[in-house]
Amino acid sequence: MPKLRDCKDVGEDYLAGANAKASYAFSVPAEAVWAALLDAKAWTEWLPITGVTWTSPQPFGVGTTRTVDIDKNKVEEYFFAWEEGRRMAFRFVRATLPLSAGVEDYRVVPTATGCELHWAGRTSGFPIGWLLAKALGSGIRKGLPKLEALIKSDPKRFGL
Repeated sequence: MPKLRDCKDVGEDYLAGANAKASYAFSVPAEAVWAALLDAKAWTEWLPITGVTWTSPQPFGVGTTRTVDIDKNKVEEYFFAWEEGRRMAFRFVRATLPLSAGVEDYRVVPTATGCELHWAGRTSGFPIGWLLAKALGSGIRKGLPKLEALIKSDPKRFGL
């Protein structure tokens, strides 16, 4: 396995320059989408990642940590923003990927017909930080319809 390297301590200021964004309108309630975001296994069912481990106890909030496995790569994350049911944002603390910094922000907004999920991400690092941001954004855009299908396929699992 590649060696874990420290990433820069970034947050809201770094996120303001997000170089990848996605939005998706769900026909399911915001509470179900939020429940899916808290479900470690669900992440592997809608994104091309192989594992998610929450490394902090519930209840989750600012300061929560988790580890994400992407094949043989790992990313350790620290949540710097948390609004229960509405928003989670984290930075990459350490990663085996060639990154100097990374951040993602997930916002769930209720609508009259369900909710919308707004995602923003930014990565940097030489030589391929921009390419990783592009791949991250593409994965999220392709994954969000899969997330909705997952919620609809097992509504009880996600509180419906």
